[in-house]
Amino acid sequence: MGRYYILRDRAVVEEPDFGKWLEWHQTSYEKVRCIAHTEVKFGAVLTVFLGMNMRESEAYPPWLFDTRVCRGWLTGEWERSSTLREALASHEAWVARIRKMENGNNPPPDAVW
Repeated sequence: MGRYYILRDRAVVEEPDFGKWLEWHQTSYEKVRCIAHTEVKFGAVLTVFLGMNMRESEAYPPWLFDTRVCRGWLTGEWERSSTLREALASHEAWVARIRKMENGNNPPPDAVW
């Protein structure tokens, strides 16, 4: 399990050469970084490819994707995933959870909106 990864055609590829990873990051990262972005009534859910393993222990699969809630009741909540499939499932789960909360049409408290 390495430290640096690239996303090529939506496939995660380990890149052991830091120089090659850095070149990819500088030229291609912004084009592939956003995996999913969903606007909900009072906020948004964003899932991104991180490009590097954010898990400190190599005893577990790498954390390569990050799903975050922006604005609304659950603002600041996040979850990390190891695979694209897990990241997309996490994204959809957060969206469904938030939409269920928004069903009453009441805005979130001012402190989190």
